[in-house]
Amino acid sequence: MIIKLLILLLALTLPLAAERTVTFAWDATADATSYTLYINGAALASTPNTEITVQIPDAKTNANVTGSNIAGESEKSATLVVPPAPTIPKNFRISKIVRTTTAIPK
Repeated sequence: MIIKLLILLLALTLPLAAERTVTFAWDATADATSYTLYINGAALASTPNTEITVQIPDAKTNANVTGSNIAGESEKSATLVVPPAPTIPKNFRISKIVRTTTAIPK
């Protein structure tokens, strides 16, 4: 009971991991009936389509796809590296204000 309570308290105090939505697409292969998307080496989702939209961590992420049919699964594709989102700009300020005037037509 104490361990479960500690795990719950730890989960409540940790910041939530940022995620982002990414759409991956690839060319169809002649004999595949479905495709499996791998994120950082782990199977994330399967689809019969050649495009899939998923949530992934907002960090450098490695992605691969495989094709499958009744005979089995292909080798993984080349690794696609999804870069992390840029960090928040710091020291945001006004650097210059220029006053302009415009003539009002009569």
